[in-house]
Amino acid sequence: MPTQTPDTVPRAPVCAPDPDPAARVRRLVASARERSGGAGAGEDVGPVEAALARVDAPADVRIRGGLGSGRRTLAAALRARRGWRARVEDLDVVAAPGAGAVSPPDVEIVCLRTAPCRHEELWVRRARRHALLVVATGVDDDEDPPRWARGLMAVDAREPEHRSVDGVVSFVERALHDLAAVRVARLEAELEILAARDGVGDLAEAALCALAAGAPVADGPAGSVSS
Repeated sequence: MPTQTPDTVPRAPVCAPDPDPAARVRRLVASARERSGGAGAGEDVGPVEAALARVDAPADVRIRGGLGSGRRTLAAALRARRGWRARVEDLDVVAAPGAGAVSPPDVEIVCLRTAPCRHEELWVRRARRHALLVVATGVDDDEDPPRWARGLMAVDAREPEHRSVDGVVSFVERALHDLAAVRVARLEAELEILAARDGVGDLAEAALCALAAGAPVADGPAGSVSS
């Protein structure tokens, strides 16, 4: 019987840079809200506060795949192994041509049971800041894999303790370890957009300066991409 793990939301970030580059922004925003006070304060401070809140939010792990891809089975295995609650999504919906933009996750796992169709392949090859792992499900790693699955991690998550799940657990752990740097990079990008907006631009510009005064901002993804 597998060890029962308490159900938890992955914490974020588990390894914050030292010094924390967002700490200066937190102090700046807190000071701005205190000075503003009263009605209308949120109009200037709110957007920057919302961007900052995403730095400290629980980690967002998403497992995406088509019907029968084993996405829910893998999510259940991660929940049994580490108590992580991953969101399960339909890859055919999020990757469909013309699909609306969605907020990026912190960690993304794509499950493929058959050769990916064109829109799935294009989705996998998109540039990302966050960690992405593509796994082949329903493929026996003891046999010669089909051409489309070569180079992908073969995962059978029907038994949470199966050795193939170990690699997925290790990948998520590494991604969560590096999550702080990724989120600071996202914060910088959001602040650059806000700096061009009326009413919030001055505060966002000051926040960018505060962020630059902290630790260096990461300029790459937190994890490797398998494709």
